[in-house]
Amino acid sequence: MLECMEIISIAIQKGIRIYTVKGAWQLDDSIQSKVMAMVFSMASEIERDLISKRTRESLAAKKLSGVKLGRPTGPGKSKLDEFRPEIEALLLHGSSQKYIAHRYHITEATLSNWIKKNVIKKFKKTA
Repeated sequence: MLECMEIISIAIQKGIRIYTVKGAWQLDDSIQSKVMAMVFSMASEIERDLISKRTRESLAAKKLSGVKLGRPTGPGKSKLDEFRPEIEALLLHGSSQKYIAHRYHITEATLSNWIKKNVIKKFKKTA
């Protein structure tokens, strides 16, 4: 609620006029405008709280009825798994992760995470 009042205050200080289309209200520096802005802010805050409460109640009811909440776990497989021998060979022969990622149409981050997850050894440069 205070954020709305602050935004309206800043707008008024900068000479910006705020009009509501539906109710044909004009929010300016008058007491009536400040009261209306406060009422609008309070109404929106109450509505937000009610939506939040309904959401929490609905999630609690689903949980009680046995519905599994949250993002489902994936199969644990990657599309890179079938190319593991090829990727290991490329890494052992000094291919860059950028090249390999491009070759298999994935991001470098995805490849790096897959390498770490599968504990794959990379080519070590000797000095």
